[in-house]
Amino acid sequence: MGSANLVLDLDGIRIPLKVIVEKRNGARVSLGGKHVILRVPVQLFGSDYTQHVAWACNWLKELKIAKPGILERYLEKKPYTDGDVFSIGGQHFLLEITEKDTPNGIIKLMHEGVLRVTLPSKTGYNRQKLIKNLLIRFSQRYFLADMHQRVHYFNDRYFQKEIESIRLKYNTSNWGSCSTGKNLNFSVRLYLAPDEVVNYVVIHELAHLVEMNHSPRFWKIVSDIMPDFREKEKMLKANSAVYDF
Repeated sequence: MGSANLVLDLDGIRIPLKVIVEKRNGARVSLGGKHVILRVPVQLFGSDYTQHVAWACNWLKELKIAKPGILERYLEKKPYTDGDVFSIGGQHFLLEITEKDTPNGIIKLMHEGVLRVTLPSKTGYNRQKLIKNLLIRFSQRYFLADMHQRVHYFNDRYFQKEIESIRLKYNTSNWGSCSTGKNLNFSVRLYLAPDEVVNYVVIHELAHLVEMNHSPRFWKIVSDIMPDFREKEKMLKANSAVYDF
């Protein structure tokens, strides 16, 4: 019983693999959010370890051929550089990254879709992490009005419930939440997903104003408004790592 973390070389693409040893009848491979997960029986872990990894590798190669792009979630994020195009919420912003003698980073939307990112000229800090945080901060401000509009549209049309507040946060543990105090929170990461996925999460959280659970009645409310909601659920689960900054 135990686990091990490996990296597979899949035709030049590095794929993180997590091997989990547990009581089971046979080996199984699946796509997790951050790792490909290979589950193997306790008695087979050891001499047959490499054989199962090779089997998982072949399975992934066949999957990649059948469904191109399905393994993109495991690719390392491309570093942000000057001149890159930052795409989010169906909009595209040209990144203009400069340095200045300033203690903190600054981000400002300029004319014609230019997003100026000013970084400290000092050394000793994580440049990419700061750029990511600045882009998150910008996106939270920029799309908050849009989220208000979406929430009120679906609420007025289907729910007519009182809402205390609507916030955009950077969440990795969930895509949205609804408190008993009628506060709705959404992850700004949603704006990296297709538009209909954003609408699904809005409907999902508004439905919690009626049912604060995931009972059959709750899912009936969601499905009556969006019959294909399960497709949106699958997209969120499959692309959790892709829908990120």
